[in-house]
Amino acid sequence: MTRGATFRIWDDYFIPGTSVLRNKFTALGKPYGELDPVKLRTMEEAATAIRIRELHESPVVGRSDYDHMKAVHGYIFQDVYGWAGVPRVGPEGRMTKDSPNVLNPVDPTPVVYGYYPGGEVMNRAAKAEYARLAANDLLRGLDHWAFVGQLAESWGELNVIHSFRKGNTRSQFVFFAQLAEQAGYRLDATQFAPGALLRDEFVLARFYKPSHGSQRRTPPSQGRDREPQR
Repeated sequence: MTRGATFRIWDDYFIPGTSVLRNKFTALGKPYGELDPVKLRTMEEAATAIRIRELHESPVVGRSDYDHMKAVHGYIFQDVYGWAGVPRVGPEGRMTKDSPNVLNPVDPTPVVYGYYPGGEVMNRAAKAEYARLAANDLLRGLDHWAFVGQLAESWGELNVIHSFRKGNTRSQFVFFAQLAEQAGYRLDATQFAPGALLRDEFVLARFYKPSHGSQRRTPPSQGRDREPQR
C-alpha cells in the first residue's frame, strides 16, 4: 500500500488535496508519490511498458479467471500503485466516463458512458463473466469468426465491469493475448501501438458496449458517480 492509504473509499486513491493518484514514486517532500500528473503519466507508462514486455516473455500462470486478471494487473502496475492487482473500492454509484460519441462520430458533444459501481456488485459481475469464459472452454476450438465474436463480447463485458481503478485496458490486452494464444490465435500488439492504424479504432471500440448497455446485464443504477474531475 502507498503511504497513509487504506483504499476503503474512492477519495483514498488520491494524494490529499489533489486529483493525482497516490503512487510509489516517493521522494523528499513527496511522501505520497509524484505530484505532477504529467510526470506521473510518463513514469507510469515507462514502468508498465517494462513489465508488459516481461510478461510477453514470461506470462503470469493462471486459469484465465478473475484471480488471473488480478495477478496480471498486479504485475504490470507493481512499481506504480499500492493497489496494483486489487479491484477498485468505488464509486458506490455508477462509475462514468466522458468520451466521444461512438454511435454518432460527427457529433462533437462528449457522451457519458456508464460502468459498474465498485465493490461486491462489480466483483460478482466479474466472477460471472470469467465463469462464462470457462464454460466456453476459454474460446478454444472455435473457428476464426466465432473466436473473434466471442472474444469481443467477453472483452467488452469485462471492460464495462472495469475492475480496477486504472490500467484496465493494458491488463485486458495482456490477459486476452495470453488467452488467444492458448486458443490457437495471436493478438498482434503492434497493430494497436501509438500511431498504428487500428489504435484509434481500438480506443473508441471500448465504448461501444457501454453505449448500448450490457448485452447480458445492464450495469446496476445506484445513482451516478463520475470519476472525480478535481
